[in-house]
Amino acid sequence: MTRDSLPNDAQAPGGTRLLALATSGAWASAALLRTGQAGIECDSLAEPAGPDQSARMLAMIGELLPREKLDSLDAIAFDAGPGAFTGLRIGCSVAQGLAFARGLPLIEVGSLEAAAWRSLRASGLPAALVLAVNDARMGEVYAALFSVSAPASDAGAPICELLAGPAVARPEAPPPALARAALEPARPDLAGRPSLAAGDAWHGIGLGEGWRRAIGLAPGAGPQAALRSAQPGDARAVAELALGLWRAGLAVPAEAASPRYVRDKVALDVDEQRLLRERKAGAA
Repeated sequence: MTRDSLPNDAQAPGGTRLLALATSGAWASAALLRTGQAGIECDSLAEPAGPDQSARMLAMIGELLPREKLDSLDAIAFDAGPGAFTGLRIGCSVAQGLAFARGLPLIEVGSLEAAAWRSLRASGLPAALVLAVNDARMGEVYAALFSVSAPASDAGAPICELLAGPAVARPEAPPPALARAALEPARPDLAGRPSLAAGDAWHGIGLGEGWRRAIGLAPGAGPQAALRSAQPGDARAVAELALGLWRAGLAVPAEAASPRYVRDKVALDVDEQRLLRERKAGAA
């Protein structure tokens, strides 16, 4: 378990308590964020996702927050996707089950947003354009471009603004519209902001040079800070983003929450599997 100190929160005594779940990727995690006059604390647990992910998630929640203290929560946040279909269903179902039982609202946080914010935090930069790219399996990736800013004050929460996407794309190159938005921000206030990578695809599957160019890296360039900070989202990032959404009144009733799948297809047919193997062999 890790405990992270965050900026002071100027809320009333008692503060806010949010439980956050992240289940869309290769790791499952849970976090408990608490605010108060003493500051903000976030306890989190993580482990590799497996076939018993639902039971393990409940075990992590039990370790973070004993059953009798679940009633002290203000809301539950969950990683709404896009991501692994089974993981998304598990995360949403667990969050809804707990919320229905205790009359709690839910906060939906996108997996690409969580990756973008976690990567900005890891970089130490106050703000950046962040191109988040997660492995979508089946020879595809999920991608989106964000303007991300760290909290502007001790009582603030991170801001993650969607600029382009989300899109389902090939690892060879980004969609033209996404690449243009990353290279030539349309808004004057974004001009000159540094660019960062985020998500598990940058290190996990080897994206093509077009993706690197979209964050300002020259073809063939070695490892750069823009890539070193690239990370997938986790429950702590979900909790920190959820705090801003909670303060903005953007929680939803449990029955209204749902995963964000982006694409409907969950498996390749035989011919598509063969073509994917041939494409991978050619790339190698």
